Amino acid sequence: MTKMNYENLRNFLQEEKKYPKCKKIKRCPLIHEGFPGTFNLSFAEYDTLNEFGRYTNFDHDFIFSTIQSCLRPQDLLENIKQNLNLWKYLSVFEMSDIIGQIILKEEKVKEVHSFQLKRLINILTKLGLKKENIFPSYHRGGKISEITEGKYCFDFVVPEDTFTKEQFIKVGIPKENLIPDSTRDTFLSLHLHMPTPWGYRNEINYNIGTQENPILLDIATLEYFLWEPVYSSETEVSKNIIGLKPIKNTVSVGGIGVERLCMAINNLKEIQEVDYLHKFYDNLKLIYPNLTKEEGIKFGESLRALHRIFSDIESNKINHLGSNRKNKIKWFLQILFEYVKEFNEEELSKLLKVHSEVQPWHKNLLKGIKPTIERIETYYSNKK
Repeated sequence: MTKMNYENLRNFLQEEKKYPKCKKIKRCPLIHEGFPGTFNLSFAEYDTLNEFGRYTNFDHDFIFSTIQSCLRPQDLLENIKQNLNLWKYLSVFEMSDIIGQIILKEEKVKEVHSFQLKRLINILTKLGLKKENIFPSYHRGGKISEITEGKYCFDFVVPEDTFTKEQFIKVGIPKENLIPDSTRDTFLSLHLHMPTPWGYRNEINYNIGTQENPILLDIATLEYFLWEPVYSSETEVSKNIIGLKPIKNTVSVGGIGVERLCMAINNLKEIQEVDYLHKFYDNLKLIYPNLTKEEGIKFGESLRALHRIFSDIESNKINHLGSNRKNKIKWFLQILFEYVKEFNEEELSKLLKVHSEVQPWHKNLLKGIKPTIERIETYYSNKK
């Protein structure tokens, strides 16, 4: 299997051939209005809103490539509370496209989705992953009310995603590896504060265990959209969705979790073993030797999140966070205080400097050290 460090993997994904007329752009900030009240959770929202001001009814083509930073506090905090899955969850991680985020004015979504899927499997095998260890999920269909567990109750039956099933088999994924699913994990039914397209989603899992004891790691996703909501009135809010109608455009998204892919291609069993994270956690152990492994991960991921947040605030001159984001920041601060009771600027500065140096692709991290430490110091002072 191909061995590749994280920085080289990032470069490889950025340099892979993209869809025609794809343009490379900078990553979006972690704080933007595509996700009010929280941080950037996904790949496409910020740039789609900037380009069109909406998520449906596109009047021109827009194809872009980048590596986005994502911060999902809820995922991490739920796992911290239950002490589960710390081996694969990060507070902040990176998501790369496959051949680009593709929005086309004309409708040819199955053609584009098929191309995304083929290129994804090609990339994974080029990196040394084996097709027999790839386990994609697909949507097997059902009633909207059952799929969404009562969130939406209008009369609509979602067909099974047979098209994607067939495409996976065509590119050599064993039929028995396909995982049927009838939840929102494989059917996107969202309303992101405005009309949002609905459609199919595939989670691409890779077995990092053995055939006898499989451990499936979600390393990528594919999404393609076939419908958009119909509303009961001109007030386009979630509770007024009463049906679906065919979408007129092409919207195809493919995302790769870069740290998790790095795990898979290097045969790592814990995400903290990815080289840039390993250096950070080695230094954390030296500075805070009394923390257990689990405590170190909880402390480390909270500190990493705060550093990334305040670095983006500093570099993007963000003045307004809102109460919900401030509360999420407090969650991370509370975790720091739970495991390390005394504020020590020298220790934190040393660790944040390492965190900056191991990620030279994020050039704003060094300047983010000071505001991060200032916010932590304020919190600790208020706890006295």
